[in-house]
Formats: sequence, C-alpha cells, structure tokens
Amino acid sequence: MTHTGNPLLVIGVGRGGTSLLTACLDGHPDISMRSEFHTARVLIGDDFPVTSTENILNERLQALRSIFDEDISRHHGKIWGNKITTEQLYGLEECNTINVSCVDVLSQFVSTMHGYRIIYIARHGASCIDSKVRRTGQPLLRAALRWCYGVRVFERLMQLGAITYWCKYEDLVSEPRRILNEMCAALDIDFNENMLGQTQNPLLIPEYRYERFLSEKAYAIPELPQELASFIRPWLHRMGY
Repeated sequence: MTHTGNPLLVIGVGRGGTSLLTACLDGHPDISMRSEFHTARVLIGDDFPVTSTENILNERLQALRSIFDEDISRHHGKIWGNKITTEQLYGLEECNTINVSCVDVLSQFVSTMHGYRIIYIARHGASCIDSKVRRTGQPLLRAALRWCYGVRVFERLMQLGAITYWCKYEDLVSEPRRILNEMCAALDIDFNENMLGQTQNPLLIPEYRYERFLSEKAYAIPELPQELASFIRPWLHRMGY
C-alpha cells in the first residue's frame, strides 16, 4: 500500500528527543524520514549565500521549501519527513537583527511550509540544557536561552494552529506504544509495530543508539545551578512541567 499524505516536520529543541522521534517515524513502512536535511545550512545560513539582507528570510525559506519538495519527488509513494531543531529556526531571526525590524519569523515559516504537518516534541529544560553543555561545551546561559526560545516556538506554532501533534520526550521513552499510537491517529495513518524497534535506527548517531527506550531518562532530571533553575522555572511551567 502506498501513501501520498502530506509531508512531516519533526520540530523540537536540540537534545530534546527529535532524533528519537524521527527514527520512530522512519520505522513505519509508509514513511521516509530525513534528519536535518539541509536545515542547518539554509536556516542558520553559514554556507548559504546572502544576496539581499532585506530578503534574507524569504530567500532562506523559499530555498528550504524547494530543497524539501525536490527530495520528496525522489520518494514517490512514501510520506516524506524531516526534522528541524529550534536552534536552526533561530537562525532565521537574523533577518530582524540585520534589518532592525520585527518580522514574525515563525508565521513566515508556517506560511512557506504550508501543507506540511508539524510534530513537536518537548523535553524538560534542565535535561536539554545539561545535555547540550556536556556534549557541545556550550555555555550554560546560552543553552538555557536557546531552550527558552524553543518554548516560544512551541507557543507560537500552537497559536498559528500549525501543530498536528505534540508530545513530551519523557512520555515517549516511558510509554512509546501509547505515544506512537496517538501520533499515528493524529496523522491519520495506521500504527506499525516496527516503529517501536527504532532505538538503533541509522538516523541516530552511534552514541544515541540503545537496545531499548531509556525510560529512566524520563525521571532523571539533572540539577542546574540555582540561579539558572530559577530563570527557566516560568518557562517550564509554560510547557506543563
């Protein structure tokens, strides 16, 4: 059976479970997932030419849409998907800095990606921040600010009615069958058992591959310095933590 359903975008904060959720989706026989396919290059723009500072946002978004649509054409009969981190979306905010403007970047993103179904995955801020610092050496405050931006992205996407389904990482690793069943229902596709066997999917980098879903990670929330913990507390409440 072939499917031609609208393509998917998994969005969430870096170190927030986007790779695992993407891998689970990729395990479905009717879905073909990419992982950050050209997203960092285009959205952050380090290797993307700037021809007009005034049109930097539109150029990046249109380029990304074209790249996605072209790749979809090579996956006929499959539901195509990709994952994007909110840190990459933050790269689009440069348009406001460069032009001293106040463009609603996320609204523009949603408009450009019209027809794409967004799945958002959230994770406790302390876990994301701690992991980001340990794995990348990023300063604590910067990691915290980027996580807070991820909350803003979630809230704005919800306001725009752009999210088809969202879940928490903690629920995914502790109750994967329930979460994946709910997600499939929201996407109007049949759940497939193979989605539960993707913790070693090649889309995951080797150090993220395990024999099983690590349910213990749902409860092992690291402690942050008191001042930083106080800083993110209101944002945690906004995400329902």
